[in-house]
Amino acid sequence: MFKYLLSTIFLINITLSLFSQNWQQIGPYGGYFKEFTFHPNNSSIIYAGSDDGGGIWKSSNMGNTWILLTTNYPNMTGWKITIDENSPNTIYTCDVYSRYGILKSTDGGSTWSNPINGLNSERDKMVSGLSLLSTDTLIISTGESATTTPPRPGNGVFKSFDGGNTWNPAGLQNMTTPCIGNNVFGTIFVGTEDHGIFYSNDYGTTWTIHPDVPSTAICHEIDVKDSIILIGTNLGVYLSSNYGINFTNIGLSGEFNFDVTIHQIQPNIEVYSSTINGLKYYSSATGSWTVENDPEFAGQLVIGIQSDGTNIYTSTFSNYLIIKSSDSGNTWSTTPDSPICTELNALFVDPANNNRILTGMMGSYNVGASFNKSALRETNNGGNTWLSKGPNAHALALTANPQNSNSMYLGTYSSGLFKTYDSFNTYSNLITGNKLIGDIAISDVDTNIILISEVDLDLFTASIKRSIDGGNTFTISSNVVAHRITFNSNNNDTIYAATDNGIFISIDNGISWSPWLLNGETILSLLYTNGVLYAGNNLGTLYQIENSIATDISGAWQTPLELKSIYSVNNQLFVGLSGAEKDTTYNLFGSFWQKDINGTIWTEITDQMTSTNVYGNNVIKSDGNELYVGTYGGGIFKSNGLSLNIQNNNESKEFNIFPNPSSNYIKITSDTQAINNLKIFNSLGQDVTNLVDCSSDKRNSIYLDLFKLKTGIYILKINETNANKVYKQ
Repeated sequence: MFKYLLSTIFLINITLSLFSQNWQQIGPYGGYFKEFTFHPNNSSIIYAGSDDGGGIWKSSNMGNTWILLTTNYPNMTGWKITIDENSPNTIYTCDVYSRYGILKSTDGGSTWSNPINGLNSERDKMVSGLSLLSTDTLIISTGESATTTPPRPGNGVFKSFDGGNTWNPAGLQNMTTPCIGNNVFGTIFVGTEDHGIFYSNDYGTTWTIHPDVPSTAICHEIDVKDSIILIGTNLGVYLSSNYGINFTNIGLSGEFNFDVTIHQIQPNIEVYSSTINGLKYYSSATGSWTVENDPEFAGQLVIGIQSDGTNIYTSTFSNYLIIKSSDSGNTWSTTPDSPICTELNALFVDPANNNRILTGMMGSYNVGASFNKSALRETNNGGNTWLSKGPNAHALALTANPQNSNSMYLGTYSSGLFKTYDSFNTYSNLITGNKLIGDIAISDVDTNIILISEVDLDLFTASIKRSIDGGNTFTISSNVVAHRITFNSNNNDTIYAATDNGIFISIDNGISWSPWLLNGETILSLLYTNGVLYAGNNLGTLYQIENSIATDISGAWQTPLELKSIYSVNNQLFVGLSGAEKDTTYNLFGSFWQKDINGTIWTEITDQMTSTNVYGNNVIKSDGNELYVGTYGGGIFKSNGLSLNIQNNNESKEFNIFPNPSSNYIKITSDTQAINNLKIFNSLGQDVTNLVDCSSDKRNSIYLDLFKLKTGIYILKINETNANKVYKQ
């Protein structure tokens, strides 16, 4: 009748109601925004592209509220957004980081396709600019200037005559071409990294270098409006008022003009440039530049700028806010629902109040002068609104006193260590100077005992430091680079440190340290739970350590990825991985995985998460019922009921399932009740009952065919009250 095959279906009775994935993005999210594009027929509709993997956003009310459009494309960077004026629902966007190359939507951004046929190499897909000459004719440029770290070399220009479905080379191959534009006559202008400006009148068949722009110019952006063409370069802003026949340098040499926009052309030509030294305004009436001194731009590196003639939108690098002017630049303010986050390094969820969440983020650094801005934000309403808190610093580590969640410590990139007693309404600087504090560990037994990982950025020295007075004073206990420090919860005298040379151990409460396991490996993450130590390295390997023996228990995730975060709750183990630097490029893809602590099967979790790049080393948290994950570019995601309270029972008392194990077929029987209702959910909480063939021979027995189900974790919910967790392999 049925053929029973060997498998690994194990039963675990679950006392909690059946979980549902239902991932919710609760912010802060987005990133800094380089690109803004206006709907050609409705200025209330604005599209914004995140330069930091935060995707494409849309506002239908002039920036008052925003929605994310690219939920199915995690870590998407909206480098350029182009709308077909003849068909405004047709939108193109490009991703210079080569994750996706080109995305196209024909329904105003509701859905997207990825037309990259002909863009064969990684360099081809580093699309930095897109020019639409007609509904079906498109030209794209590739690559980003070498001023970025790491550089992203392009491969010239490509063209399409079928609406982007297929692409062919259109000249300037092996050149990095950061920007592109065209005038009303179809002349195409391309800005290069170090060859000046080229133009073509035959769709890229032939190219001519423009004599008015030096060949040494590094071009960043081209903006076109009627007869006016504006080019932002490292050698200044070049302006043409005759369709590009002639260009004149109007100033700002050496300012690294990241983005330029034409505000108006009558009665005077007025333009803006976003620079390393703020937002600057030019009028042909005076022939000079002035600095926008609005407080919103104080000390800020301005990334993107765009104008529709009245409303102007821009974004800064440090505080990740969209800033708007509705009166031609006279006054400025942040948009109320502005997406505000990028590199999320630290996360705290109050165990007594999950509406209170704090995030630590990395602002800009090593770009020109100091552009530090507070990167610590707090919500007290579950993510509906966020407030900036704390010092003017780059947040790396955030740890609360286990006995008082308002008493917290903040480790920063270059400003040392801070302490607060009131959730960073007020705070003190415990360690000052150009110090990097990468991790903070507090003893559960004696909260006055604190260990930190410190790097002196002036002396290039690293150490583990220990305090026995709540952080008032510290002493050096080891001269190693520690990425993560964790206490043995069963014996606080034993402490572990993740270093560039394996795991170090202290058996005297952090007074002294010695090498222990995995010598020679770069260990980035540690977790001690239930008598087991877990360690993740820079290549994505996960170790389970018991009795001083390290066993590789890695899942089938992509490598090399940096395994930066490990977390456990309710007998579930979660790991977050982040893209690692590879040669001269970054792999910005990450992933997020789950398994039973005692199980062997890992399940990747992606549902409704716009980013799964878990960049921080302590950004997976839980309040006991729900899971929170901090990501690069996507902010914080919350899962309602992902973590389960599990009893380690090997069999159900009310229902029997046979055979166990089995790969395809199971039979469920009961001696006490009829089977009236059965539903099956995958590990993402999705109902997959329709994929399972069911048949019954009597009221209290049922056969299930699991053939269509993929390997992984499933929940069988019987008669609405009884739930069984199973694995299929």
